[in-house]
Amino acid sequence: MHLIPRSLGGCGDALCVVPACRRCHRDYDRGDLDLLPYLEPGCRAQLAHAVRHVRLIGALRRISGRREEPAGGAE
Repeated sequence: MHLIPRSLGGCGDALCVVPACRRCHRDYDRGDLDLLPYLEPGCRAQLAHAVRHVRLIGALRRISGRREEPAGGAE
């Protein structure tokens, strides 16, 4: 599955994808699955690639499924 979908600025590079079963892929697409605990530390290259596409906060929101502002957000 694409960590950052092409529709949101991701790409087809191998670093932009991680393996996932059908159920997890569906849950991730809906924003119901926090991938961060499963990706860190083993997929740091993939995480860095995702950050390059949508910056740190955008990648964190997408990968963790969190859509709200991070605690202590920008003023």
